[in-house]
Amino acid sequence: MRKKQNYFTALMYFSCNVSFSSLPVFLPTILSEMGFTNLTSQGLSAPPYFLAFLLVVSTTYIADRTQQRGLMIIILSIVGAIGYIMLATTNGVGPRYAGVFLAAAGVFPSIGNILPWVINNQGSDTKRGAGIAILNIIGQCGPLLGTRMFPAEEKPYYRKGMWVCAAFMIFNGCLALGLRCLLKWENKVLDERYGSLERLGGDGKTGDGVEGGGFENDGPNFRYVL
Repeated sequence: MRKKQNYFTALMYFSCNVSFSSLPVFLPTILSEMGFTNLTSQGLSAPPYFLAFLLVVSTTYIADRTQQRGLMIIILSIVGAIGYIMLATTNGVGPRYAGVFLAAAGVFPSIGNILPWVINNQGSDTKRGAGIAILNIIGQCGPLLGTRMFPAEEKPYYRKGMWVCAAFMIFNGCLALGLRCLLKWENKVLDERYGSLERLGGDGKTGDGVEGGGFENDGPNFRYVL
């Protein structure tokens, strides 16, 4: 199951990187095509990034506290997809700039939650290293596609690029939902085998009198973060 888990997260990282790589590179160009000067476009690109920064910090904190990282990624993916759909379907400056905010608010925090989700769900340092390696080998191919979705002949709206990014954000949400269901099923199997974490202490660490190891080596106290 762990190999499947690693490929889920790697494809999620790939999907986000398609959108992530295109947004910082082409955002000033997109804004200038809305009628702003080059200098103004550079300035207007900062607020969406600041919002994304705040959401990266807040959503990762909430996901850590609730242990519901998959649900957080699903919500963020929907937000990002809505932003790109707005950019793909509207012509007005106001709606398009609002779409930029939503796109940034979905893409950047999604990546901020995918990376720790990989680490959370590995039972040893060796497995964490392998998971991160698979994540980067597959995921870092995303920019190869994302940076080619905004050819100059499609300005000023870059409809195709926006639709592609929206589709990948929806795909990212579907992958997060699928992985969450898979991990929930795996936790159920572990509960049936070892008993619920409440009976074993519920703190995610090896309790007194529990044989077979704990969180770090996939023992009875190991459970996947959903």
